[in-house]
Amino acid sequence: MKKENWKKIFSAFLLSLSLFLVGCNNGEETSKQAEITYSIWDPVQLPGMQAVAKVFNEQQDDVHVNVEVTPWEQYWTKLESSAKGGKMPDIFWMHSNEIAKYSEGQVLMDLSEVIETSDEIDFSLFPEELVELYTDGDEQLGIPKDYSTIGLWYNKDLFDQAGIDYPDETWTWDTLLDAAIELTDQEKGIYGFLAPLNREEGYHNFIYQNGGEVLSDDKKQSGFRNPATVEAVQWYVDLSIKYGVSPTAGEFSDNSDMSYFQAGRAAMSLFGSWMTAEIASNENSNEFADVAVLPAGEERASIFNGLANSISADTPHPEAAIEFLEFLSSEEGMILQGKEGGAIPALKGADVSFTEAYPQFNTEVFIEQMDYREIKPYSKYTVRWEYEENDDLIPVFFGDVTVEEVSEQLADNVERILETE
Repeated sequence: MKKENWKKIFSAFLLSLSLFLVGCNNGEETSKQAEITYSIWDPVQLPGMQAVAKVFNEQQDDVHVNVEVTPWEQYWTKLESSAKGGKMPDIFWMHSNEIAKYSEGQVLMDLSEVIETSDEIDFSLFPEELVELYTDGDEQLGIPKDYSTIGLWYNKDLFDQAGIDYPDETWTWDTLLDAAIELTDQEKGIYGFLAPLNREEGYHNFIYQNGGEVLSDDKKQSGFRNPATVEAVQWYVDLSIKYGVSPTAGEFSDNSDMSYFQAGRAAMSLFGSWMTAEIASNENSNEFADVAVLPAGEERASIFNGLANSISADTPHPEAAIEFLEFLSSEEGMILQGKEGGAIPALKGADVSFTEAYPQFNTEVFIEQMDYREIKPYSKYTVRWEYEENDDLIPVFFGDVTVEEVSEQLADNVERILETE
């Protein structure tokens, strides 16, 4: 064979070898680079979640997190569909209303071992009710992400004009009603208080303040068989029907409670801590609004709830998803989300990062109310009985019947669902 042919063959061999090695290297990089999806539903919290993902991604060579937002209205439909198809997001938000449903079918990763071996996750620093909420038997199916309580938001300008002191911890139901009556100006279309048909940011708080309950402790009976529950809800309804200090149910059909408040047409309203960002984003309410603890009834109480982060049992990148979950649950991750002001971090000590994001508001009250928190009522089929409760109370809020007149029917409907659990 000629010398020139050997040169050609050797050159071709070297070229093939180099291409093979490049292909191997590219394959190694691709296999190492795990792209995981973090699915959430709240655009207000997107900056916080992106901030966490950004810092995490910068610390990683082989994992990259993409944050995906799906509006609440489509979120659960999409998640259910993806669960059935075995293509759930790698890591995603879980809600107290839905955890019982998703705890079935082994679609969520059991995080018990992760928690036991993690240097980042200390469950003693999370609210125990939230830890329990996302536990099914011996399996831990979610790690608390945040918590919320409810505050009494008020319009400082309207209080100043009426010469009334701002709400504080000395306020009772009577104080609230007296102030609401004085602050209501029908001619100007201004209401003293907003009392829509709303459970978490409305009458459920008053139920617990009156010594009532929404569900029995064993989750077998409706609290609407309890006279204290009936009394509390009727008092709340009467703010509109009897005293006229709140818009009617019909008027709330045209304008939301937040619309009334931000337009300066309401002196007071209950809003959850998660609404702080929306109040701050409005130029008017950012200037005139502030927040106080809820007024006391027979006792103090605020509805308390919280989301969790869960991992798909079928994620193709379990190690990467766990690594990101640990960062989300760490002090650094919690503070990063809190600084953006979307929600109060669930980790004890990191929650102050939320209050520091809003120096214009007295948001410390949300943390203070954790001392007398009442976990948002839940059971296996929460969404179903909440619908029945809401449906049975509609004629009450329109003033057609009293709470007492529908209480037995409401309790029967709720308990019929509880029996199937």
